[in-house]
Order: sequence, then C-alpha cells, then structure tokens
Amino acid sequence: MVEDKFKIGSRVECDGYRGTLKYVGPVGNTKGQWFGIDWDDVTRGKHNGTYENVEYFKARHPTSGSFVRPGKVRFGVTCPEAIKLRYGLIDDELVGIDKDNLDCLQKEINAPFLEMVGFAKVNKKQSRFDQLKIVWLREQALSDAGEPGELQELCPNIEEIDLSRNLISSWQVVADICCQLHRLTQLDVSENQLPIEENMETLKEAFSRVKSLTMARMNYTWSDIQHCIVMFPCIKQLSVSFNIVQYLETPEEHSNMSTLAELTLEGNLLSNWDEILKLGHLPSLEYLNLNSNKINKIHFPTNNPTEKTNLFPALKQLHISGNNISEWQSISELEKLVSLKDLKFRENPILKNESIETGRQIIIAKISNLKSLNGTEVSCEERRGAEYDYLKLFGPQWIQCESNPEARQEFIKNHPRYPALVEKYGSPDIPVIKTNSGLVSNVIFVEFVCPDDPTQSKGIKRKLLKDMELQKVCGLVQRLFKTGGKIPILTFVQRNLSPSEIPLDKPLQKLSYYSLQDGDQIMSNFQRST
Repeated sequence: MVEDKFKIGSRVECDGYRGTLKYVGPVGNTKGQWFGIDWDDVTRGKHNGTYENVEYFKARHPTSGSFVRPGKVRFGVTCPEAIKLRYGLIDDELVGIDKDNLDCLQKEINAPFLEMVGFAKVNKKQSRFDQLKIVWLREQALSDAGEPGELQELCPNIEEIDLSRNLISSWQVVADICCQLHRLTQLDVSENQLPIEENMETLKEAFSRVKSLTMARMNYTWSDIQHCIVMFPCIKQLSVSFNIVQYLETPEEHSNMSTLAELTLEGNLLSNWDEILKLGHLPSLEYLNLNSNKINKIHFPTNNPTEKTNLFPALKQLHISGNNISEWQSISELEKLVSLKDLKFRENPILKNESIETGRQIIIAKISNLKSLNGTEVSCEERRGAEYDYLKLFGPQWIQCESNPEARQEFIKNHPRYPALVEKYGSPDIPVIKTNSGLVSNVIFVEFVCPDDPTQSKGIKRKLLKDMELQKVCGLVQRLFKTGGKIPILTFVQRNLSPSEIPLDKPLQKLSYYSLQDGDQIMSNFQRST
C-alpha cells in the first residue's frame, strides 16, 4: 500500500528540479521501489513514462519522465514548518548574512574583524510569529497547510503571503492555508502547478478578503484565469504575467472581474487589439499592463477620428512597451481615452527610426492629457515645445490640403490633434521658399531682443544661417549686447503664433533643429558667469 505522503499527483523536488509524482512501485526486473516523476523541466527526464516497452505512467512530454529512488526525492514541508524554518530564531550573531559574501567583503576592504551589527536583532523580531504581517515563503518546498488551525494559532496577523515556486499541488491546499489567515489581503501563488478543477467557487470563503492576487508563470489561459477569479469576490489587483493568454473573453457585468482596478497581462501571447477591447467595459480599471506581448496596432471603434471612446472610462495608466506597434496612428488612437495620464511606450518598432527625444515629442503632442511618459513627468514647457514642433513639422501638409476636403479629412485621420493645436496656437506660418538658381535659401532674418537691457529699446535684426550651431548664436548675443562675461539664456518667439517663449537649450544643435523662420524673435536673458 502506498504511503499517504507518496500520493500520486504530489509535487516533489530532487537536486533542485521540481516535478509531479506519477508512479510508485517496482520497475522491470530491478529490486526495490521506484518513483516515476514527470519533471517540469523536460530536459531533466529521459523518456515518456515507458520503460522496456512497458508504460508505467504518461508523461506530458517525450523526455520529461524518469524513475528515481525514493531516497533522493523531497516531498516538502507544511506551511507552519516553512515559516518556522524561514523566520525562526537562530542562535547566531551572523544570522541572515551570506557568509561567503562576508568573507569577500572582508578581503576587499582588508578588514578581517569586520563586525556586522543588527542582524541578530532583526532575526529576534522576525521570530515573533504572532507579529508577522508579511510572509515570504518563495522556494521553501512548501507542500501542505499543516494541521487544521495550526497556522492560525502561529501567525494570526498575516496580511500578505508569498507562496510562489513551491510544491503545492492544488488550489485546495492554498485554500486550506488562506482560510486560517483572517487578515490576508495579498496572495502570490506564482510558479506553482495548480490544476483548474470543477466547482472552484466553493473555495471562495478562504479568499474572502484577498484584494491582490498574483499568478505568474502558471501556464494558464484566460479561461483558466476566469475559473480562478470566481474564488476572489473582493479582487482589485490581478497580475497574470508570463502565462499563455492569447485570447480574452468579455467579463460578465456583475462578475468579480468588474471590480478590478489593476490588471497585469505582461509577457503573454496577445497580438490582436480586438482582444484588449473586450476589457473596455470594466468600470473601475485604472491600470493596464500589456508589456511584452505581440500587439501590432491600437484602434477604437469610433467613426470620428477626434471623437472620444466610451471604452476604458477609468484607465489612467497604460503600459505597452515591448510590442510590435509600427505606425503612429496607434498613438493617435490613445488620444481617444478620456482618462489616460500615464503611458509607458518603449521598444516598439515605430521608435527605431526616431531618436528617443523626437519619439517622445511626437507622443506628447499626440496625447493631450498625458502627464507622465516612460516614467518621466511631462512639464508644461516640454508639452508646449513638443506641440510647437509638431505643428511646424506637419504645417506644409496642413496648408496643402486646405482646399481639398478629402485630403484634409485624410490628414485629420492621421493627425487628429492637429486642428486642436491650430486652434490653440494659430495656423502655422509656412514662408514662401525663395530660390536662387534652383537652390533653397539657407538664410533667415531674426530679431534679437534683450528685455534685461534698458538701453536696448529696439531689437537688433540679423541674418543667420540655418545650420549655425546654437553655441555660436550665444557668442553673437554676447557681442551684440556687450554682456561683460554674462552667459545668455536664449528663448524664441514665433512670428504670428503664440507669444509663449520656447527654450533654446541645446548648445550643440543647429537653428534648423528648432525650425526658426523669418521674423522670429530670439529673446536674451542673462545669468552671471561662474
């Protein structure tokens, strides 16, 4: 008779590898007992559960199965045992310190008697199990909840627990652990093999207070995830990164999904934006992480390119780095989101042909309410500069299609914010290009103004070359206004547009970088030389 701890389906560990127990008994003509293991790492095994043409078990892969002697296999510990091992009092002044690293540090700084203070004190505090609120049990070979009520008596105040990468074999075990933790709000079960079973909603009492759930790298589809969510009636934050989600389903109106405020789908297999739109009616969703998927296009079902969408009404943060987006129209579509404030958009093909700075400016100009891009705040000055540049960059196309309604409509489709920018700053002034023997003029006329100098009642007009570097313009200003060693701080004002001043703050850039035109004013203020 197979011992209870040798139950088929148990999760086991051997030499750092994890697997599932599939068979217990003799193998061929060999003596003694063998365990048949189906390994998580298919390179660890040798066969599919068949030995000398006899099938002892079915492995999930042709090379994921092997036979191991029982003495080499570890079946794991209970949750209370894992906590005691992880947080228990250890009579050692160097508890919690990697002694190999300590030896290296002593040699590096030539301090053989280096004293480490405080770690034993921290260990004493941690070992007071009844005061533990956050418990991390990752990779502790945890496999069982222990005796009923044992965990509750040991650690009654746990609010957050990490059970990731252990030997747990079912959601029932997870429920047996969590039902004893009456203050639990955050749960991580990542990298465990927890099969989806029928009637999982019967376990929901165990998770009645859990608001944050992490289930990463569990080989789950979206259907599997939905089966799990029925156990979590108060779920607010869900992270299911690096699973095998390729298709989504529209959540039912009063399902547990409807309460989600944060959803992380990073590292899955999503490629079609239509799948993402199925989440568009989640009323409370404020944060959506789609990093490292395969999405190639963003679009919303509105007929008017400048019309806002009623989908994702509460979405403030969108992370969509590391996808396959290759057209700027997708960024324009994000302007349709009514609440979007924070965007992370890195490592997409569309950015490969643009400098980091130019790509950032275009994104800012296209999305009017953006307050943060790639983790950096968008200041009022940066927005004004980005919108000015965008207005000038596409000004010729805007003017050319003025008398062609169809061309103008196509332009607005590709640049839906452009009419709003024209209304905000005025129509772009595109000067007529004068040519001489077929060559485009490289000369512009600008007016230098120095508000700090009361003796200069009028500006000084000068011709400048468009390819003149800004640092040379600074030298010219110092000579024009006889600054006496003061360093000019330059801005410029565009003729016939907004009177706002745009910083000229990149000394090595040419004037053409800022798109200065005939008649623009260069404003000169000064700070003292250091």
